[in-house]
Amino acid sequence: MSKVFKILSIDGGGILGLYSADILAKIQDEFCHGAPLSQYFNLITGTSTGGIIALGLSIGKNASEIVSFYEHYGAEIFPKRKRRFLGVLKNKYSNEKLKSALEDCLGNKTISDCQTALCIPAIDAALGQPIVFKTNNNGNQRRDEKTRLVDIALATSAAPTYFPMHHFDNYTGLVDGGLWQNNPALCGVIEAATYFMGTGKEFEKIDILSIGNPISGMRTGLNTRSNKSGILQWNLKLVFLPMKISSIGVHQIVGFLSKNHTFGINKYLRIESNNIPTQYSGLKLDSADEMSYGQILELSRHDFDNHKTDLADFFKEDEQ
Repeated sequence: MSKVFKILSIDGGGILGLYSADILAKIQDEFCHGAPLSQYFNLITGTSTGGIIALGLSIGKNASEIVSFYEHYGAEIFPKRKRRFLGVLKNKYSNEKLKSALEDCLGNKTISDCQTALCIPAIDAALGQPIVFKTNNNGNQRRDEKTRLVDIALATSAAPTYFPMHHFDNYTGLVDGGLWQNNPALCGVIEAATYFMGTGKEFEKIDILSIGNPISGMRTGLNTRSNKSGILQWNLKLVFLPMKISSIGVHQIVGFLSKNHTFGINKYLRIESNNIPTQYSGLKLDSADEMSYGQILELSRHDFDNHKTDLADFFKEDEQ
């Protein structure tokens, strides 16, 4: 039987990461017998809030613990503000509460503490280049071994207009990876195909479980009836639209590759919210309040139930 390399990919989306974490908690309970997801996947990749989830899972945390992280710290990370022009003239939020919450969750652990292979996209704004923080996946990738998981989390989630750039060591300005890989499934596929598959390698096929969130189903867009395209018109949508388009675009690419069995993709399952009813239209990346939590969890329950058959097939071992 061909040995399968299993990838878990988790999208970015601010507080909507609660959706992804809840889906994963249900998957862990029903299909993994409660065992940590790090034991079921060979590589976990996540961007922005998905990167935070990926980092937590990679050190053996249960997905239910990460659900509690969002519910407990969400309102502190995204406090209600009434000042005008936040997100236009300066970042909307400080990252101090986020940093404190991440330190409670991830402690002082580094990449070398991860129990599974890891890929976390970000952007080096000083160089104008994408960057992927990763475990030592080929034996020679030692750049990140001593990097604190908290610093990686702050880097991948530093969404422009929402949070300040993150800097540590020799990095002078790191920004949210969601601007180029909000859906990091393709990043995971490339890592697997490069270092884990092929002649003389251990694996021959790839299975991908890609967890999105309500972003892809949100109808939020620009007011195209106006011919204004200045910074005030775009405002926070300068971040939201690239994230949404990245998620949809990568899904289409990976879906195409899987149908053609390119890179040896065997199974590809994407879970996200589509055609979201109008009563959920108020959800935003920073909707951190009890009503929003309830709506996010309603969507996750609905989408999990709708994908139970697909998930059972995904976790079913291929027959010899």
